[in-house]
Amino acid sequence: MPAAIASNGSIDLFASHREPAWHGLGQVFQQEVTDYSQMLSLAGLSGWNVRETPVAPLTVTPTAEGDVETILPARFVVPAKAIVATIGKEDVVLGVTGERYAIIQNEEAFSFLQSLHDGARWETAGAIKGGRLVFGSMAFDRDFVLDPNGAADKVESYLLVYTSHDGSTGVAGGITPTRVVCQNTLNVAMGNVKQTFKMRHTQNVKDRMEAEAALWRQANTYMDAFQTEAQTLFAQSVTDKEFFGIVEQMFPKPETDVKGSVKKWETRQETFSQAWKGAPNAGIKNTAWGVFNALTEANQWGRNVRKNSANGQENFFAAGAGFDIPTNQFRAKALDAAKTLVTA
Repeated sequence: MPAAIASNGSIDLFASHREPAWHGLGQVFQQEVTDYSQMLSLAGLSGWNVRETPVAPLTVTPTAEGDVETILPARFVVPAKAIVATIGKEDVVLGVTGERYAIIQNEEAFSFLQSLHDGARWETAGAIKGGRLVFGSMAFDRDFVLDPNGAADKVESYLLVYTSHDGSTGVAGGITPTRVVCQNTLNVAMGNVKQTFKMRHTQNVKDRMEAEAALWRQANTYMDAFQTEAQTLFAQSVTDKEFFGIVEQMFPKPETDVKGSVKKWETRQETFSQAWKGAPNAGIKNTAWGVFNALTEANQWGRNVRKNSANGQENFFAAGAGFDIPTNQFRAKALDAAKTLVTA
């Protein structure tokens, strides 16, 4: 399924405010939703009753060749437990975890996010990987517009939360600035200002969530720092030659053509060129802000995702949502590259 959006058998487990998502799946709602329980219901995420059930220390089955195949991964300390949820009308096994794993219901994760900015409007919610990963986002009322009488480049901000039901990740998320014209996610580290949170599914996770909520009031500080950085970049003029010089520094041309490496390099160069010269970048082209956006947009939306690859589809979705570590690392490099063009 595109984007690896999960389904409960009757609906796609995704909901979006006013605008359909890039993958075209799920429910689009027009009214403003400020209550997490209503958002969960719209996305088909409510009432899953995520629960545990014991599993045998070692569950093995013979393969066709007669060998023994271990079902329970060796990394788990026994006794282990299976995590089961009722999605739609079906009970689904979402994963096998260790004894210390603590379950977080969808309601608890979404309630936590809402506590960070109560009264904010919910934007999206959904599940991917068959329900193993659940996510949600809220509009954060700290938007800004660069050059309002000219380029009028608007950046909106969102609060994100995601959690797994298979032990693959804890309760995590943060604040994510997004450029409106192309939905390019721009979250990067801003010095020592906190922008993300992450808590493991251990027995004290709910206490950690309460403590984290009290600390998260510095989201405004993060957006202040990000806006200052954006304004500095926007004020710096950049030529086409300088932009393509940055791209070549980040992605040098292969000296030898190994397994089509030169062709891949040429394709990547064209992707960055389209992002730099394309309509979404028109108002900010020839600025360092335009450099940063072109680099991150090309990386986010120009990823080489095989249509029939579930992992590829999930990685594409994660990149757009701001959950993908390699994508975030690239954004940091892109910001550093754009800042090298800023003159004293």
